Order: sequence, then structure tokens, then C-alpha cells
Amino acid sequence: MERKGLRGNECNSPKGGDLSPHASKGDLELVSAIVVQGKSGVLEDRHERLAASLSLADLEIRRVYLIETEDELSHEEQTALAARFADPVLETAAPLAFNDSQSPADTDGRREVWIAYKRGVVDNENDSILRMCDFLGIRASAGKVATVYRSHDPQLTARITERLFNPNIEELQTEFHPIDSLKPLGTYLPVQQRPLSGLNDAELEQLGRAEGRNLNLRQMRQIREIEKRTGVVTTEVLLEALDARWSDHCSHTTWTALGNLLGRLIDASTATANQNIVSMFKDNAGIWDFYEGYGIAFKAETHNGPSAISAYFGQLTKLGGVLRDILGAGLGADPVGVFEYTATGLPTQSSASPNRPAPRQIADETIRAVREYGNTFGVPMMWSRMAFHPSYRAKPFALGGSIGLIPLERAAKGEPRRGDLLILIGGLTGNDGIHGASASSAGAVMDGTAVQIGSPLEEVKFRAAIIDLREAGCLRAVTDIGGAGLNSAVGEIGDPVGVWLNCALVPLKTAGLPLWRILLSESQERMVLAVIPERLAQAKEILARHHVRQALVGKFTGLGHYTVVYDPNAGEAVIESTAPDALPMNGEIGIDAPYELIDYDPEPIPVVPPTPTRPKTTSWPTFTNEQLVALMPRILCDTEVADQHSADSQYDSSVQGRRTAGPYEGARKPIHTGYWAAQLLADRPYAALFTAVFAPHLFEIDPRLALRQCFAAAVGTLVLAGSKRRDIALCDNFYTPHLSDGWAFHLVGMVDELAALVRTFGTPVISGKDSSAGSVRTDEGLIHVPPAVFFSAIGKTASFNALLRNEWTRKGSLLVRIGVSCPSSAATVAGRLLEMNANDVDAIDVDRHIRFLDALERMDRGPLRSGVQLGAGGVLSTLARGSIASGLGVELAGDLGAVDLLAEHRAGALVEIAPDALSSLPTAFDARIVGRLVGDGPSIRLNGSELLSAAAQSAWHTAFSEGLR
Repeated sequence: MERKGLRGNECNSPKGGDLSPHASKGDLELVSAIVVQGKSGVLEDRHERLAASLSLADLEIRRVYLIETEDELSHEEQTALAARFADPVLETAAPLAFNDSQSPADTDGRREVWIAYKRGVVDNENDSILRMCDFLGIRASAGKVATVYRSHDPQLTARITERLFNPNIEELQTEFHPIDSLKPLGTYLPVQQRPLSGLNDAELEQLGRAEGRNLNLRQMRQIREIEKRTGVVTTEVLLEALDARWSDHCSHTTWTALGNLLGRLIDASTATANQNIVSMFKDNAGIWDFYEGYGIAFKAETHNGPSAISAYFGQLTKLGGVLRDILGAGLGADPVGVFEYTATGLPTQSSASPNRPAPRQIADETIRAVREYGNTFGVPMMWSRMAFHPSYRAKPFALGGSIGLIPLERAAKGEPRRGDLLILIGGLTGNDGIHGASASSAGAVMDGTAVQIGSPLEEVKFRAAIIDLREAGCLRAVTDIGGAGLNSAVGEIGDPVGVWLNCALVPLKTAGLPLWRILLSESQERMVLAVIPERLAQAKEILARHHVRQALVGKFTGLGHYTVVYDPNAGEAVIESTAPDALPMNGEIGIDAPYELIDYDPEPIPVVPPTPTRPKTTSWPTFTNEQLVALMPRILCDTEVADQHSADSQYDSSVQGRRTAGPYEGARKPIHTGYWAAQLLADRPYAALFTAVFAPHLFEIDPRLALRQCFAAAVGTLVLAGSKRRDIALCDNFYTPHLSDGWAFHLVGMVDELAALVRTFGTPVISGKDSSAGSVRTDEGLIHVPPAVFFSAIGKTASFNALLRNEWTRKGSLLVRIGVSCPSSAATVAGRLLEMNANDVDAIDVDRHIRFLDALERMDRGPLRSGVQLGAGGVLSTLARGSIASGLGVELAGDLGAVDLLAEHRAGALVEIAPDALSSLPTAFDARIVGRLVGDGPSIRLNGSELLSAAAQSAWHTAFSEGLR
């Protein structure tokens, strides 16, 4: 493969390259540049915040569009392009002038740092730039965008490098050298054979671990047996394909090796005999019955490994991936909501590994990525939250989820038939996301090629196209391309019927990719369709109408084989005209094996209990009013409690125009609600509900009992809002270590606990994803995430108007705590602040909690004016947020102690009732009066003392945003 400068597949290059634009004549094409910057005196809020956080008072940020053209651009052409690159209200744009040394002519003495994607990465903007040039009659062949940071400060380069530069996928320049070309160049490398028949165990093991693979000896022996039984010499393609197929990400090998843990959850959910289950754990998303012939597709998954390398692209593509899961459910569901959660290290901590972003940078880039993908795609943000915990410093918890609406008649998972056509749609395939699934599954060191490059506009285009294809009856099946790329998507959609894939027909964004990289690339915004042959012309017309890139790349054979070839001569005409079982094998064969031989049964993993810890119970102290006043700002500053509106207000929650409850309520100040609800069907009263619960500090102490509390909180939140237990479904996302003491014991215990809760509550788990590589080797040693599970939940109710809102309604109401008490200080916000170190996590009485929920379902809701589930910070933080949101004050009951105010009663709620309604509450509520609503808030008064001081309110408002500066 030719390599010159930063050309070809340079994603692995550890150093930056040459960025500076110049006009070069001769055989090379010409590179021009347009610079865009804010108008004088105009500074966007995010740039102002960035300048403050970097302590660069005179920071100036520019975008430079680099364009490679066949002819030198005239001044008029450059001016026409410049006019289209800038926002005319906020920005100016002009051709970038250069002096004789090919350096920018207008540096005015400032230092400059240029950052752009490495030359082996084609920019997301490339296609848009080329289309714009074509519209103006300019013949362009490549485009790239650089961000230029300018300041007189001598610390500019150091601060930009630390906070804003990702060396895995970007190049940084402070000096300028000529560019030969923006286009990645290269030549195709033939498939390499890797015969295994003569290798001993040591040689097999070495080959399995070579070149970034994570195949163990047992797996390599099975591949050698495949070679023996088929008579086909093993290729690098087969090694790479099975490395990905057998990874934890694709095959849940850890869960299988621990005794079919997924099967236990499926059995438990099946045992509920819940008639709302349409599909669970057999498609890209679970599907839950809604109303009037519609279902809700529901899915969440994590993107932890890539987000540890590049938080921006990791978080960008987590949303893109889970939205594709919804589009790939049944024959295509339409996304109607998205949610996200991120846990990273403390903002003050440095990165645990060289060339990896530190927690503060992860937080900053997460906000930018979530905003850009969700807002661009056009789906409302239902719920979002960020947490900071030292155990997520080496590898964050990056979760994204979505729900979608689908007609039940189209909700069954599609099954391709012999002769159906395999069509690839969406983005180009490149040298990004290589080994993403296998490396992240193994907890291995991931290099720059494991980073996926997201482009939300590509997904916007095929979103509507898939729905049109579904309604036109063109599809037999559809699935998204995520972890392990085409290998996973085509391999799964072709099982068991058999599929033939020609990788020579895959449209590329990086020249010269070998077959195995085309197959394993995790380039984003791609999907594969099984199209009915008689509907091919109609399908192509629909895709073209939506401007969706499409390629006919294979066929379903009926042979039960997974076959991958590289044959430039076997194009679309050959695929269409050739019988499914007679497709050509004249090119290079990467894989041709029956599915029965490539299934893998992992070796059982022993379950060893952890080293026992000594129990420690700490009683809550008695607080004076003065001590509570001093403690209040500290509680409200905690990241589990503090206002995150500076981040989540950037996410559009109103797009699509549906009537909703949440994600914010508050007559005086918008605060996060405990649940989100929406009327999904126009002009119909039905409501879909959503909530999510996670508590990393609890899981760190006792994973099994923490799971019970979070499960109870998720179900309790939606029952309180107005759903019924049997109308609620859960999605579980386990994130566990794989090298810590007793990790397997904790994981098995959590799964068994969840299975028991599902059976007892009658509330099934219909979707989820496990991530079992939460132990990371760093220069500081091993760092483990806590064994934990994130719960998201959906519910339904026939009347949107009957929902119980979170916001307080009127002066004079009583505030009452109801539900099961959790008195321990273990892992509570106040307990951590006071360094109480208790580890006696409350074991919720399940039967008692169900009696409470049953009473809540049966009661006349008239006495309840509002209600909110309790959680982080306990009753005191809930009171503070309620008072800030509503402007109403609270006069607390005089006999309240620390257990009442500071314990985090996750199985309970705080409700507002009429003063004369207390006696009507069911005995199962175990009601406890907290206080009375008064006027002139925000205020919380206890025995004459004001707990919610102006300083405490200010702390709540600013702690999150100040912590990220």
C-alpha cells in the first residue's frame, strides 16, 4: 500500500501530519482554504465557556474548510463558497491568505493550534462540501475541516493539547507544511492465508493474540477444526471475523460461561406471562404493546470503550447506534425519544492512561456530542444525567437509549428467505472502528482505529426511507451495522438461511482497505436490508428519493453457509441474475463455512466468592439546626443532586411536537422530573412513560441489594405516575468488571436477584445489553468499575391527563413520605459527606413494597396532588428542588430526624395531599408527615431556622457547571 505524507490508512499513526493548505501545481490537485470566524464582538456562549475553562481570555476559534479541486479556484468561486460556509448573522468567511512561506498571513502575532482528523479519516463534512461545490459548478474531489485556536498566551498549545486534542484520530499542528492531497490513497491488499494444521498450541495462541486479536487457545483450536472439516485453509479474514463474532459484545460469552445468565432472565420474563410482551431479547430492541395496534420499541446499550478513547465520537456514536437499533427493530420502528447517562471520574482527576481524555474532557465532549447527534437527528431528549465517580476514571459508563413507535403487524423480527437481496445503505465504510467489539469486550488496549466517526445527517436520511420501505412492503428483514461491522450484521441476518457477501461492492471512504477491514469496520450510519427481489426497483427508488447511498452487495442463498468474497467482477447484475446457490466464487474467498461450525460454546467460568468484608453499621447523628444549615449547601453541591441544566438544556426535548410531561417542570425554575411521558398517537389520550435509575455508590458496596433498590425505584416511579406494574417493562444494562475480586460471584448474584424480582413483581425485562470488561490495566495498576446495572423502564396508561405530576401545586398542602423506609446511611450523599462509611445497604422487603404498590394502583388518586420518587440526597434534597422549582416554601414538621431528612428512601415517595386527606391514605403507605407548603419560597424552615439559604440555592445552581470549568 502506498503511503505518502498522511495518506492511505493512517489512523494508526502516533504523530500528527501536515495540515497547512497551499496551492500546488503540476500533477497534484489544488488545495484551497476558506476561514470562518465569529464577527467582531460576537462570541457564542460555548466559546465563552471554553475560553474561561481554559483560562485563555483572548481565545479565538476559527474553522478552516480545506477543499481539493481539479482547477485553481478563482476569487469569485472562493467568495461564493465562503458565503455558504458562514452564518451571516454571527460569522464572517473569506479565502485564507498566505504569505510566501505558505503560512497564514494574518496571525497578528498570535500563536495558533490547528486540529483536524488524521488524513486516513474522511471528514463527515466531505460529502456536503463536495455537493456544495458541485452546486456552484466547481469540480472538487475532497474536503476537510480544521479547527484553529488562536491566542497570545504561551500556554495555548499545552492547554489545547490537554483538553481538546485526541491523538488517536486527530493531528495537531503549530507549524505549517504543504499538503500534497486531502484524499486517502492506497491499493487493495490480497487476502492472507493463515494455515493452522501444523501449528502447536503455543503457535496457535500467539497467532490468536497477534495483530490486535483476542482469540484464546480454545477458540483457535476450534478454528483449526473448521479448517480440517471444510478443507479450506484459514485466512486472516476468518480469524478476524470469528474474533469479533465470539467477542463478549457480540456473543455474550461471559454470561454464557457463567451458566447462561441471559437465559435466566428470559425464563423469568417469560414466566410472568405478561401479555404486553411482543418481542424480547431476539431483535435489535424489545417491543412492548402500546395501544390501537402499535408497539413501543425499547433499547439501551453502552459505548464505554470508544468513549474512553474519544469521548466526543464515542458518545456521538452511542446515540447513533441505539437509534439504529430502533430503526432495525421488527421491520423498522420510528424513534420518538432518546435518553442518555454518563459516569466518568471526578472532574479534578487526571486521565488514568496516556493519550486518553481526562474526566473533565470526557464530560465536556459528552455534552457536545449528545447535543449534536440528538438535535441533528430530530428526536426529543427524554432523560439525561451525568455522574462522577472515581471508579469510572479509566473507562466511563457511556449509555444511550431510545424508544420508537411501530405498528404491531410489522413488529416481528424479519427472516430473510432464499433469493432475497442484501442491500447496504448509509455511510461509507472506512478504516475506523477496527477491533472495536473485540478489544472493548476483552478490556484490551484499544488503538485509534477502534474509534468510530459519527455523522448524524447520514442517519437522518435513511430514517424516513426505512419507514417508507416498511410501508411499501419491500423488506423481509432489516438490521443495523454496529459492533463488528458487516461481519456481525450480515452474519446475523444471514443465520440460518445462509448469505453470500461481496465486499468488493462495499462503497469505501478510505482507499485500499483489505477484505478483513471492510468486513470488520465499524464505520457508522450503515444498515443492511433483506429486500424482496420483486420489490428491488421500488426499494431503489425510495432510497434514491431520500438521497440514501445504496449498494447491492449480496444474496441470501439457502445453503446455511456464511460466505464472504472479494470479487470486483461479480457486480449487481451478476447477483440479480445468478441463482442463490450458484453465486460465483472466482474472486478471493475470505470465509465459506456452515453456521453450525462457527458457533462457539465458551469454557465455564468458576464462580468464586469475594474476600468477605466486615459489616459496619453507623447510626445517624442528631443534628442541630445550625448543623443542618451548614450541611445543606454541601448536599446540593453533590453531583448526584446538583442542577445539570447547563448541560441538558442544550438537548432538544420538544422536537416532534408531541404533548409531554417532563423532562422538566417548574413554574419558577425548570428542574428535572422523575419521569417523562408523551402522547405517542396523535389525538389519542394514551401516554407512554419512561424513567431511569442508577446508583453507582450503592453498587460499590453491595451490588445485589443495590439492584433491588434500583429495581424498586424504577417500577415505583412509574406506578406513582399512573402506570400499573404489569404495564411496565424494563431494560437492563449491566456494566461489570472482569478481573476484580469476586466479580463473577457478584454478576451471577445480581442476575439471580433480578430474575427473582421479575417473577415476583410480574414486571419483565424485555431488552438490555451486558458489558463485562470493566477492569482496565493502567500505568497505575488495575482500575475496576463497580459491578452494577442501569435500569431504564417504560410504562403505559390510557389517560395522559390522569398522570400524577411532580411539581407542587398549592399553598396549604401537606407533604407526606409514603412507602418502604430505607434508613441506612450507606452510600447516601450525606453519609459520604460526613464520612460515615456504613456498608449496611438496606434490604428492601419485597412483599411489603408490592403491597404498597398495589395499594397505590387501587386507590382513588383524588387525594394526591403531586408526587415524586425519593432518591439521592433523600427528602431534604427533594424538598429543596421542589421549592426552587415551584416557588413555594416548606414548613417542616418539628419532630423530623436525620433518618427522615437524609436517608435515601428509594422504595418510597414524597407526595402532596390535601390537609384533610391524610386519614384516607391506605395503611400500606406507612405515611409520615414531612411538612406543609407555605408561600414565599424558595424556603425550607425547621423550628424557625432557614435551611434553604441563598448560598445553598446558589450552590445547587452552579456546582455542576463550575465543576467542569
